[in-house]
Amino acid sequence: MSVWTTACLAAGLGAMLASAAPASAQRRVIRPEGAPADRPYSPGVLVGQTLYISGQLGLPGTAATPATMDAQARQAMDGVGAVLKAAGLGYQHLVKCHVYLANMDDYAAMNAAYGSYFTDRVPARTTIQAAGLPAGAGVQIACVGYADLARISVVRPPQGALPAPLGPYSPAVWAGDTLYVSGMGGQDPATKTVGETVEAQVAQTVANITTTLKAAGLGVSDVAWAQGYATRLGEAAALQATLAKAIDSPRGLVVVPRLPGPIRAELTFIATRPSAAGVKFGTAGTSGSIRGVRRESTVYVDAVLGTGGDIEAQARQAFTGLGALLQSRGVGMQDVALVTVYLSDVADLPRINTIFKETFPTDPPARVTIQVQPQATERVRIGVIAAR
Repeated sequence: MSVWTTACLAAGLGAMLASAAPASAQRRVIRPEGAPADRPYSPGVLVGQTLYISGQLGLPGTAATPATMDAQARQAMDGVGAVLKAAGLGYQHLVKCHVYLANMDDYAAMNAAYGSYFTDRVPARTTIQAAGLPAGAGVQIACVGYADLARISVVRPPQGALPAPLGPYSPAVWAGDTLYVSGMGGQDPATKTVGETVEAQVAQTVANITTTLKAAGLGVSDVAWAQGYATRLGEAAALQATLAKAIDSPRGLVVVPRLPGPIRAELTFIATRPSAAGVKFGTAGTSGSIRGVRRESTVYVDAVLGTGGDIEAQARQAFTGLGALLQSRGVGMQDVALVTVYLSDVADLPRINTIFKETFPTDPPARVTIQVQPQATERVRIGVIAAR
C-alpha cells in the first residue's frame, strides 16, 4: 500500500479526533497596508497569540550598483516590521526568526543590520545559505511572533555550556508553552572543535540542544519538531540516521550549500512543555515515512516530497498527502498557518504558485520558499504547521 493511499485511509479518523481536539483559536490573516494583493500566500497569519510571518525578501534591485547586504537585510526586516505593526505588535514580540542568505559571506553584514532592530531581548534564530532565493534576493527573513509579552522569556544555559553565539540571537525563547530553539551546530563548547564526521557533529549538536532543553526544564521527549540541514548530499543519510536515534519526533532534512562557520550539519527544534497534550502519527510507504505530531491545537508535519511527474504533479501529490494527514488529526488545510516550500529549482516558483492558489483559494497561509540541493529525483518538498 502506498504512502498516499495509507494517508488517505487515515483521514477517515478525522471526524472522531476532531471532537476531541481543543477549541479553535481565532485566526486572522494579517495584511499590511499597501501589501501586494496578488500573492498566493498571506504576509502573516495570527492564530491565537502566535503570528506566523512569511519570508520577507531583501532584493538586490536593478541599479548599476547592486544593493548592499545592509540595505537588503533592512528591507527584509522592515517587511517583518510591517506585518508585526499590522497585527498590533512590534519587534519585541519576535520569538524565532529564520534567515536564509544567498551567500554566507554576507553573514557579518546581515548580523549588523539585523541586530540593530532589537534593543533588549533578541529572538532565537536559525541561519543557513540557500541554494537560491526568489527574485534573486540576497536574503529572506521569516519570523514567528507572540502577542503576550508577559509569557516570552529567554532560556540561558550556564556560561560556557554552549558554544559562543555567532550573532545576535538567544539560545532559546519561550512563547507561552512553546520553546523555540536556535539553530545549532556541532562545535564542542569546551574544546571549540568540530568533529570530523557528520555523525560526530550531529551527536554534539544534539548534546548542545539537550543542554538548552535542560535549562528550560525539558528533555528530548518534549521536542515537537526538528529540522536538519546538511551541506553534503552524501552525508544526508548519515545525518538523518543519527538524528533519528536521538529524536523521536517529526524531523525534516534538506541539503544546502553552506552553514555558518565550519559546521556541516545544523539542527533547529521546537519543543513544548510536558503538560501540552500531544499525539504522534505517521504512515510508512515506499518513499519513507511521513510523520507529524499534534501538541494541543498545533500540528507539525515533516517536509513531504512528491514523487514522479512534473513539478505540478509532485506539488499536488505532496499537498494531497499533507491534507490527509492533517485531517486524521482533526484539522484541515484551512487550518494551515505556515508552509515551507523547498524547491530544487527556484525557477519552478511560478508553477508552485498556481498549485498554491488551487490548494488555498481563500485566506492562504504564510509561506517561506527557498531553493535547496535536490535529493534523488525530487523537485519539491513541502512542510506545514497547522493551528486552530
